[in-house]
Amino acid sequence: MPVIYSISMTMATNSKRAAKFSAYGYNVEQPLAQIVLVSIQTFLNAILYPTFTDMITLLYCTLCQNCCMLINNLTYEVVCISPEAFEPSKQMGILKRKMSIDKVLENIQETFSWPSFFIIASNFSSCITVIGWFLYYDLKTYHTRTITESIFFGVSAFGSLAYILWVTGNVPISIKKLKDAFYEKAHLRLLILRNLEESQLKRELLEKPEFVLTACDIISLKRSTVLSVFGTLLTYTVLMINVKY
Repeated sequence: MPVIYSISMTMATNSKRAAKFSAYGYNVEQPLAQIVLVSIQTFLNAILYPTFTDMITLLYCTLCQNCCMLINNLTYEVVCISPEAFEPSKQMGILKRKMSIDKVLENIQETFSWPSFFIIASNFSSCITVIGWFLYYDLKTYHTRTITESIFFGVSAFGSLAYILWVTGNVPISIKKLKDAFYEKAHLRLLILRNLEESQLKRELLEKPEFVLTACDIISLKRSTVLSVFGTLLTYTVLMINVKY
């Protein structure tokens, strides 16, 4: 990504003017030196943002996705087992494995709470900025560099924002599916065996509060948040159009 951005920006930029800007106002006469200076600057900028933030996003989402896979495996195991075989010892084994996954999720939440907040905030700000550029200013006055930069940052920010909210929002969905499957199987076993003295371990799972990843306890990372974020962007777009016209 940094290489593609660097090449695109170098080709779309007035190298002499950009090199002078990068050199803090000093003139760079050699064309090759101008290209090298602009390439290095754009490459380093792309590494800082959005490449670095995208790598953190990818790591965060990969960990969440792995946890969802483990939870889904538990759900599948509960669904496939017969009510007669779903005895208390089997239920206890499921709950212990679920507890291990919960600890991993808590560690992920503790580690990525602040980073996820700043990533979401930076991507949201980039989306706002790009929308503002395209709606408020006349496209005829845009330089090729500005258009290239807007497309690059806009696509990256929009994609990263949607990806992190969609993947992390799958965690509470997977947990709910496990709870529903566990309750249904335990309840069916009770109806078949009619053993009222048997331990009802389903309460241990069902009474536990819903786990939702958050960004600094400010933004709840649910899939419904995707609609809220893009609804805000749409509202901002309408306001910008009204201001312009």
